[in-house]
Amino acid sequence: MAPPLVTLLTDFGLADTYVAQVKGVLLSLVPAATVVDATHAIEPGDILGGCLALESILPHFPQGTVHLAVVDPGVGTARLPLAVAAEGQLAVGPDNGLLTPLLALPGARAHAIRAGRFARAIVAPTFHGRDLFAPAAAHLLAGGSLDDLGPPVAAPVVVALPAAQLLAGGVDGEVVQVDRFGNCTTSIPAAALASPDPAAVRVTVAGREVRGLARTYGEVADGALVALIGATGRLEIAARNGAAGAVLGINRGTPVAVRW
Repeated sequence: MAPPLVTLLTDFGLADTYVAQVKGVLLSLVPAATVVDATHAIEPGDILGGCLALESILPHFPQGTVHLAVVDPGVGTARLPLAVAAEGQLAVGPDNGLLTPLLALPGARAHAIRAGRFARAIVAPTFHGRDLFAPAAAHLLAGGSLDDLGPPVAAPVVVALPAAQLLAGGVDGEVVQVDRFGNCTTSIPAAALASPDPAAVRVTVAGREVRGLARTYGEVADGALVALIGATGRLEIAARNGAAGAVLGINRGTPVAVRW
């Protein structure tokens, strides 16, 4: 049997000890667990950013993985603590839309998390990640059931994820991520660009046009902009040995138009 596996995805950063405190609770309850840091660099309170990050990791983890996600500006309020199961993976976090990528999968089930035995003896109202979500995740890691955590939630909160709009002779989308290299991933999937001749594709973003769809970064001159299908399976705008995001002033939400 594979060892229990949990990912951590938060907006805690690494300057403080918050991440270590959550890990300490998890490992105290399930010492055999493998803890994988997905990211702790989500902008504070950026629910959509956390949602997109969670979406990006789901396809790469095995069934049985528990994803502990905490971007929780409403911590301690009436928002529910939530656990979700879908297609063999599980997630624990606030019911504020952060867990939308799992909730959107076929057959997804959501349950509220009761306090009591699925929480530490004292639950700080400002740190549910440590005192409520981590014990609930540990319960799932140890093979516990979703039903034991609490009652079903019929209408958990979901957020609208950026999508592509197909047009006659083109597709519109937007930038969903600018990574540390300055590469700009868009909401336009590879399937939307399967028909046109790659050489005929024109990508317009931030007032600049990129001609043609390349296969790799190295197909253009040093510093030149390039459009390609990135490792996420989506259209990406990059600059060879440069940062396209900084060059173009691109942020998440910047419109992208593709025509052919």
